[in-house]
Amino acid sequence: MDWTATFEPQWVISLAPRGSSTPWETALDLVDAELAARDPVGLIAASRSVADVPLAWLPYLAEERSVDEFSSAWPEERQRAVTAASFAVHRVKGTRAAIDRALAPMGYSAKVVEWFETTPRRQAYTFRLSVTIDAAREWLLGDHAALVRAANKAKNAHTKLTGIDVRRAAGPAAVYFGGKTRMRISIRIGPPTEVAEVRTASTTFVGAAIRQRIVMRIGPRL
Repeated sequence: MDWTATFEPQWVISLAPRGSSTPWETALDLVDAELAARDPVGLIAASRSVADVPLAWLPYLAEERSVDEFSSAWPEERQRAVTAASFAVHRVKGTRAAIDRALAPMGYSAKVVEWFETTPRRQAYTFRLSVTIDAAREWLLGDHAALVRAANKAKNAHTKLTGIDVRRAAGPAAVYFGGKTRMRISIRIGPPTEVAEVRTASTTFVGAAIRQRIVMRIGPRL
């Protein structure tokens, strides 16, 4: 009887010090080793790259980079954009530019309007946000709350956000004008006008009158 056997290599990756690791550390090391053994080439490098990390792991990378506002319900493109922009936001955090950098990856075009840039001036050390969203994008109550949180985390400590003005970008619009005609014919039949005196000749004539009115109205289509 002939038989053959196939042996697969077993990858053993461990960084835990031998002899001094606790049982919990050993168990955790075995889990990590198993994950690395499934894909020993490029796994760790991919988990640290915003462009290459699997979508399921992206929230953990965002947490590691201290992304202030993140949601797994966002489209994948937005999740990766806010994660990639985190370092740039933290470099200038507390400045006006930080608010722009924090909101841009979320898909908003935002303009900061500070208290001294309005006429009349508003309360000192306050600001408002003028935000423009795409025409096709939904705007929900949760989006407004996320916008407020992101702005408050990016601003400095002594200024206060007092309001947000949201505008929707509108594309080219077509304007239509229309009209219609409506004709009404009124016929009134009734007794003749009462007179004080009627003189008759040898011939008597009896008649009736017909009045016709045509009204044309032109206006916007309802």
